[in-house]
Amino acid sequence: MDLLNPNKILMTLEALFSNIAVYHIPLILILLASPWMTYLACYLIPGKKEEPYLLSINLGISMVSMLLLSGYLAYVTNTDGWQKIVKQANLFLLFLPIYHLMVSLWLSSLRIPLQLIPAFRTLQGLTMLGGMFMVLSWLASKIHIVLFSYIPFGTFLVILAVLLGLGYAGYRKVFG
Repeated sequence: MDLLNPNKILMTLEALFSNIAVYHIPLILILLASPWMTYLACYLIPGKKEEPYLLSINLGISMVSMLLLSGYLAYVTNTDGWQKIVKQANLFLLFLPIYHLMVSLWLSSLRIPLQLIPAFRTLQGLTMLGGMFMVLSWLASKIHIVLFSYIPFGTFLVILAVLLGLGYAGYRKVFG
Protein backbone atom coordinates (compact mmCIF):
# COMPACT_ATOMS: atom_id res chain seq x y z
CA MET A 1 0.00 0.00 0.00
CA ASP A 2 3.04 2.25 0.24
CA LEU A 3 3.07 2.61 -3.56
CA LEU A 4 -0.33 4.28 -3.49
CA ASN A 5 0.84 7.01 -1.15
CA PRO A 6 0.74 10.28 -3.17
CA ASN A 7 3.69 11.70 -1.26
CA LYS A 8 5.83 8.75 -2.34
CA ILE A 9 4.79 9.25 -5.96
CA LEU A 10 5.69 12.94 -5.84
CA MET A 11 9.00 12.11 -4.22
CA THR A 12 9.66 9.60 -6.98
CA LEU A 13 8.83 12.15 -9.68
CA GLU A 14 10.98 14.73 -7.97
CA ALA A 15 13.84 12.25 -7.77
CA LEU A 16 13.40 11.40 -11.44
CA PHE A 17 13.54 15.02 -12.55
CA SER A 18 16.48 15.79 -10.26
CA ASN A 19 18.35 12.79 -11.71
CA ILE A 20 17.62 14.13 -15.19
CA ALA A 21 19.14 17.45 -14.10
CA VAL A 22 22.20 15.69 -12.65
CA TYR A 23 22.82 13.51 -15.71
CA HIS A 24 21.90 16.13 -18.28
CA ILE A 25 25.11 15.86 -20.35
CA PRO A 26 24.68 12.15 -21.27
CA LEU A 27 20.97 12.72 -21.90
CA ILE A 28 21.70 15.65 -24.20
CA LEU A 29 24.23 13.57 -26.14
CA ILE A 30 21.81 10.65 -26.45
CA LEU A 31 18.91 12.82 -27.60
CA LEU A 32 21.09 14.75 -30.07
CA ALA A 33 22.67 11.64 -31.59
CA SER A 34 19.93 8.98 -31.53
CA PRO A 35 17.88 10.18 -34.56
CA TRP A 36 21.01 10.37 -36.69
CA MET A 37 22.36 7.05 -35.43
CA THR A 38 19.02 5.42 -36.19
CA TYR A 39 19.04 6.91 -39.68
CA LEU A 40 22.60 5.65 -40.20
CA ALA A 41 21.64 2.18 -38.92
CA CYS A 42 18.70 2.09 -41.34
CA TYR A 43 21.02 3.14 -44.16
CA LEU A 44 23.63 0.49 -43.30
CA ILE A 45 21.10 -2.29 -42.64
CA PRO A 46 18.27 -1.67 -45.11
CA GLY A 47 15.35 -4.00 -44.89
CA LYS A 48 11.59 -3.89 -44.91
CA LYS A 49 11.38 -5.81 -41.63
CA GLU A 50 14.12 -4.05 -39.64
CA GLU A 51 13.58 -0.40 -40.51
CA PRO A 52 10.09 0.05 -39.02
CA TYR A 53 11.27 -1.36 -35.70
CA LEU A 54 14.47 0.70 -35.54
CA LEU A 55 12.54 3.85 -36.38
CA SER A 56 9.83 2.83 -33.93
CA ILE A 57 12.36 2.57 -31.10
CA ASN A 58 13.66 6.04 -31.94
CA LEU A 59 10.14 7.52 -32.05
CA GLY A 60 9.42 5.72 -28.79
CA ILE A 61 12.35 7.54 -27.20
CA SER A 62 10.87 10.77 -28.58
CA MET A 63 7.47 10.01 -27.08
CA VAL A 64 8.95 9.19 -23.68
CA SER A 65 10.99 12.39 -23.69
CA MET A 66 7.92 14.44 -24.68
CA LEU A 67 5.87 12.79 -21.91
CA LEU A 68 8.64 13.56 -19.41
CA LEU A 69 8.75 17.16 -20.65
CA SER A 70 5.01 17.62 -20.28
CA GLY A 71 5.07 15.90 -16.88
CA TYR A 72 7.89 18.16 -15.72
CA LEU A 73 6.12 21.28 -16.91
CA ALA A 74 2.86 20.20 -15.27
CA TYR A 75 4.63 19.32 -12.01
CA VAL A 76 6.64 22.53 -11.76
CA THR A 77 3.82 24.86 -12.78
CA ASN A 78 1.54 23.26 -10.19
CA THR A 79 4.10 23.43 -7.40
CA ASP A 80 6.32 26.47 -7.93
CA GLY A 81 5.18 28.17 -11.12
CA TRP A 82 6.95 29.37 -14.23
CA GLN A 83 9.43 31.41 -12.23
CA LYS A 84 11.18 28.22 -11.08
CA ILE A 85 11.36 26.94 -14.65
CA VAL A 86 12.98 30.15 -15.85
CA LYS A 87 15.41 30.31 -12.91
CA GLN A 88 16.40 26.68 -12.46
CA ALA A 89 15.62 24.68 -15.59
CA ASN A 90 18.13 23.96 -18.30
CA LEU A 91 16.40 25.56 -21.29
CA PHE A 92 18.39 23.44 -23.73
CA LEU A 93 17.06 20.33 -21.99
CA LEU A 94 13.51 21.71 -22.26
CA PHE A 95 13.73 22.22 -26.03
CA LEU A 96 15.66 19.02 -26.75
CA PRO A 97 12.62 16.65 -26.71
CA ILE A 98 10.89 18.84 -29.29
CA TYR A 99 14.03 18.78 -31.46
CA HIS A 100 14.28 15.00 -31.07
CA LEU A 101 10.67 14.45 -32.07
CA MET A 102 10.83 16.74 -35.10
CA VAL A 103 14.14 15.36 -36.39
CA SER A 104 12.99 11.78 -35.76
CA LEU A 105 9.78 12.35 -37.71
CA TRP A 106 11.66 14.03 -40.55
CA LEU A 107 14.36 11.35 -40.82
CA SER A 108 11.80 8.56 -40.48
CA SER A 109 9.72 10.02 -43.30
CA LEU A 110 12.83 10.03 -45.50
CA ARG A 111 13.26 6.29 -45.01
CA ILE A 112 9.72 4.86 -45.14
CA PRO A 113 6.14 6.15 -44.98
CA LEU A 114 5.29 7.12 -41.41
CA GLN A 115 2.15 4.95 -41.38
CA LEU A 116 4.38 1.84 -41.49
CA ILE A 117 6.04 2.75 -38.17
CA PRO A 118 4.12 1.35 -35.17
CA ALA A 119 5.29 4.12 -32.80
CA PHE A 120 3.98 6.79 -35.20
CA ARG A 121 0.49 5.32 -35.02
CA THR A 122 0.79 5.32 -31.22
CA LEU A 123 1.92 8.94 -31.36
CA GLN A 124 -1.13 9.80 -33.47
CA GLY A 125 -3.40 8.09 -30.97
CA LEU A 126 -1.83 9.89 -28.02
CA THR A 127 -2.17 13.18 -29.86
CA MET A 128 -5.84 12.56 -30.60
CA LEU A 129 -6.57 11.53 -27.01
CA GLY A 130 -4.65 14.57 -25.75
CA GLY A 131 -6.71 16.80 -28.03
CA MET A 132 -9.90 15.16 -26.83
CA PHE A 133 -8.80 15.67 -23.23
CA MET A 134 -8.18 19.38 -23.94
CA VAL A 135 -11.68 19.68 -25.44
CA LEU A 136 -13.14 17.94 -22.38
CA SER A 137 -11.18 20.26 -20.09
CA TRP A 138 -12.48 23.29 -21.98
CA LEU A 139 -16.05 21.98 -21.77
CA ALA A 140 -15.65 21.26 -18.07
CA SER A 141 -14.44 24.81 -17.46
CA LYS A 142 -17.60 26.17 -19.11
CA ILE A 143 -19.97 23.93 -17.15
CA HIS A 144 -20.77 24.93 -13.61
CA ILE A 145 -19.87 22.58 -10.76
CA VAL A 146 -23.52 22.49 -9.69
CA LEU A 147 -24.25 20.18 -12.62
CA PHE A 148 -21.90 17.54 -11.21
CA SER A 149 -23.71 17.52 -7.87
CA TYR A 150 -26.83 16.17 -9.62
CA ILE A 151 -24.98 13.49 -11.59
CA PRO A 152 -23.75 10.40 -9.72
CA PHE A 153 -20.02 9.85 -9.99
CA GLY A 154 -20.46 6.54 -11.83
CA THR A 155 -22.59 8.24 -14.47
CA PHE A 156 -19.97 10.97 -14.83
CA LEU A 157 -17.29 8.34 -15.42
CA VAL A 158 -19.48 6.65 -18.04
CA ILE A 159 -20.01 9.99 -19.81
CA LEU A 160 -16.26 10.62 -19.72
CA ALA A 161 -15.54 7.14 -21.08
CA VAL A 162 -18.07 7.63 -23.89
CA LEU A 163 -16.50 10.94 -24.86
CA LEU A 164 -13.00 9.43 -24.88
CA GLY A 165 -14.36 6.49 -26.87
CA LEU A 166 -15.81 8.91 -29.41
CA GLY A 167 -12.41 10.57 -29.65
CA TYR A 168 -10.74 7.20 -30.24
CA ALA A 169 -13.40 6.23 -32.80
CA GLY A 170 -12.74 9.53 -34.58
CA TYR A 171 -9.05 8.73 -34.57
CA ARG A 172 -9.68 5.29 -36.05
CA LYS A 173 -11.97 6.78 -38.68
CA VAL A 174 -9.49 9.49 -39.69
CA PHE A 175 -6.30 7.42 -39.62
CA GLY A 176 -7.67 3.95 -40.33
